[in-house]
Amino acid sequence: MKNLTFFLGKIRPQIFLALCVLGAGMILGIQHDLNEIAVGCIAGIIALAKDVLQSDAGNGNGDGGTG
Repeated sequence: MKNLTFFLGKIRPQIFLALCVLGAGMILGIQHDLNEIAVGCIAGIIALAKDVLQSDAGNGNGDGGTG
């Protein structure tokens, strides 16, 4: 139970909202055959995930773990 509390404490609402918006845009792009929109949303999700992983690997201040 302690691990679940630790995990839930790390969830950032603005990142969750961004993933939901990008996911919805991607689904709408796929449904309406707008490939450019769908690919852009997928790229946004990948870039956001990369940024989150880099910030979690560092010391929390977004400088990549230096200092």
